[in-house]
Amino acid sequence: MIYCAFVGSFKDKRLAQMAEEYLRQLERWWPVTVVTLPEKTKDILKFIDSKKDKGQVISLDAHGERMDSTAFIQWVTRSSRDIYFLGWGAEGPPAEVREMGLKSISVSPMTFSHEIARLLLLEQLYRSGATLKNHPYPK
Repeated sequence: MIYCAFVGSFKDKRLAQMAEEYLRQLERWWPVTVVTLPEKTKDILKFIDSKKDKGQVISLDAHGERMDSTAFIQWVTRSSRDIYFLGWGAEGPPAEVREMGLKSISVSPMTFSHEIARLLLLEQLYRSGATLKNHPYPK
């Protein structure tokens, strides 16, 4: 199962609608659960602690490992564990989270708002599921 935990919420309704559309379409490929976390370090750390032993916790970070779509698809579709993606607001992860040494990946070497970064992640998850099922979308 894939979980996307995002700190903060959408401010742009159009981007929120696009995210909902990707989530609706993702249901064809695999279950993806989206959780919105409050922008409080204590709550974020509690969430991470509750998930560390249940799967891979991945921080989305501009300075994280860079993967092209092919590498991301291979990585995400081969994982035998649950994946918990953590997406941050404009400030990025709190210092306490950075110090935890979580695996981090970058959705792009370019800088995007956290709302667009969410869409990029959801699109890549959709692309991964479509590839796994030999759907023509990624071609």
